[in-house]
Amino acid sequence: MIPGDYLVLLGSGQEALRARAREALPQLIQIFSSAQCAILVDSQLPAALMGEAKGAILGQVHGPDARAFGLSPARWHVFPDWEAVTRDNWGDYVVIQAGADGSATVARSPMGRLPCYHIEQDATVILTNAVHTLQALGIGLDVDEDAIRRHLLNINARTARTCLTGLLELEPGHCLIYARGNAPTVRSFWDPWRFAARAGQDRDLPRAPQRLQDCIVEATRKATAGSEHVLLGLSGGLDSSILAASMARAGVNFSCFTLVTPDGSGDERRYARAVADHVGCPLHEIIEQSYDVDISQSAAAHLPRPVARCFAQSGDKVQMTLAQKIGADAFISGGGGDNSFCYVHSARPLADRLLSEGAGRGAWTTARDIALLTDSPQWRVMVAAVRRLSARSRDYRWPLGYQYLSARARSLETDGLHHPWMRTPHGELPGKAQHIAWILGVLNHIEGFGRERTHRTLWPLLSQPVVELCLSIPTWAWQAGGQNRVIAREAFADLLPPDIIDRRSKGSPDSFVIGLFEARRREIGRFLCDGWLAAQGMIDVDAIAARCAREQIDKDMSAWHLFRLVDAESWVRAWMPGSGASGSRTLK
Repeated sequence: MIPGDYLVLLGSGQEALRARAREALPQLIQIFSSAQCAILVDSQLPAALMGEAKGAILGQVHGPDARAFGLSPARWHVFPDWEAVTRDNWGDYVVIQAGADGSATVARSPMGRLPCYHIEQDATVILTNAVHTLQALGIGLDVDEDAIRRHLLNINARTARTCLTGLLELEPGHCLIYARGNAPTVRSFWDPWRFAARAGQDRDLPRAPQRLQDCIVEATRKATAGSEHVLLGLSGGLDSSILAASMARAGVNFSCFTLVTPDGSGDERRYARAVADHVGCPLHEIIEQSYDVDISQSAAAHLPRPVARCFAQSGDKVQMTLAQKIGADAFISGGGGDNSFCYVHSARPLADRLLSEGAGRGAWTTARDIALLTDSPQWRVMVAAVRRLSARSRDYRWPLGYQYLSARARSLETDGLHHPWMRTPHGELPGKAQHIAWILGVLNHIEGFGRERTHRTLWPLLSQPVVELCLSIPTWAWQAGGQNRVIAREAFADLLPPDIIDRRSKGSPDSFVIGLFEARRREIGRFLCDGWLAAQGMIDVDAIAARCAREQIDKDMSAWHLFRLVDAESWVRAWMPGSGASGSRTLK
C-alpha cells in the first residue's frame, strides 16, 4: 500500500457530494472534472492526467508511462486509453477514463496494492481507497453479519464483497464500467489463466532461474525507486533473503531487522546474520514482546475487512520505531514468496505433469519428488494424482475453518467463498488452479498493519511481472529432490550463501502465538464470550470458555483458531458506536 487518498465520483448526483467533499475533505484537490466524473486526490498520492481530457492515473506506475509521474498533475500528459495503460505498465495504480458521452471506466492494476472500494448513493458511484473518506461524506457503513461469518469460515477468501454492507472492492485486474443512467458493471481484464494455462507454460526450464532472478531484481529496483532508505524484515528464510540479494544487486540503500522469540523455532538470527553479512547490509536483532499486543485493538480498523492479526502488533511496532530511528521511508517484505513460488504440498503437480507429458520418466520423477517433500509413500502420491485427474472437477477449493464456530455459522452456504479465478477451465491443469489459489489466498494477509498508514509497504514478490512469470513455470518444476521452491533457489544460488539456498527448515511464529495465548487466555475467553460474535450466535461459547480455562499441553492449532476470532471481534468493536475508530454508526 502507498500513502495518499483519492475520491472518484461518477454520475448525475456528484455535484452535491463534491460540495460536501470540499467541506469535509479539504485536503483533497480536484484534478479532473467532466459532466459525469470528478477526481480528487491529496498531495501524497502520485497522479498524472491523461491527454485529451480523458481522465487520470493515480498511484505508482512502472513501465513506459511511468515517466509522467512526479510531474505536476495540473499539466496534461499524453496517455493512450486505459487498456493500453494496463497492458503496458504494472504497479499500484488505478486509472479513470471518462467518455464524452458521460460514461467512464475505472481499472485497477493487476496485483496492485492501491485499493479501490466503491458504493452507490444518490445516483452516484463513489470510489475511494480509504473508507474514512466515505464516512466524512456522511455515508453510513454497517457491519455485514453474513460477510463476517464467511470471513471466519475462510480467512483466505477475498472476493469483491467486503464486510461492510453495500461496499464492494474493485479487485486487482478488474475494471468498473459506468454508463450514464445505468448501474455499473464489473469485469476482469486480466486473467491469471493466460499465464497458467497449458499453452502458456514455459518449455525452456533451464533458462527459467535466470529469467526469474532478472525479473525479481528489476521488480525490486522499480518498486523501491524514490525511497532513500528501505527497511526489510529478514528472517533468513528463502523469500526475505531473495529480497535482500535483489536490493543489493539493484543498489538500493536498505537495512534489515530480524525478530527473535524465546523459543528456538522463532530464533533465526544465524541465518539472518549470514545473509546480512553476505550482502553487506546492517542487521538489527530485536526480541519480540507479547506486552506490545493489545487484543482489543484492530490494526485493520481503517479497512473494510478484519484482516489484521493481533499477534503482528509486536513486530509492527518494532518496524515503526526502528524506521524512525534509522530514517527509513519505506518497508519491504518477502511476504507472498511461498505463494508465487508454488510452495504447495499436494499431488496436483504430478497430475499436471501427467496431463502435459503423459506417464513417462518425468512423471515418475515428480512422483518421487513429491513423496520426498511430503514424507509420503510414492504409490500414495500417484494414486492421489490419478484420483485428481479422474475427479469431475479440477477446481481448487479452500478448506474451511469450522473450529470454535457455532452450528449456525458452520451451516452457511459456502459457494461464494471461492474466487472465479480458482475455477479450472476445461482441460486445464489442477495444480495451476492451486497455484492461483495460493496467490489469491495471501492477499488477505498483506494489509492491516499500522505501518502501512504512514510509509509505503512494498511486496515485490507479489508484483505483476513476478506473478505472471511464476505462473508460467510448471508446478512440478518448483520441486525436486525433496526440496521446494527449486526454481527460486536456483535463481539466487549465485547471490546468496549455500546454507540459505539449501535450507530446509522454516521459521515459525508458533511459539510467540502460543505464548501470547497462554499469557492472555483468560482475557481472551472473556473478550470472546462476552462479545459481539457471541451475541450474534456465531461462535461456540462453551468450547471457547473450556479451552481458555485450561493450560496448553500440546502445541496444537487452537491458539491460531481462537486468535482468528479475536481479530474479527476487535475489528467489529472498532465499528461500534462510540468506538472512536474508523467505523460506522450502526451494526446489522
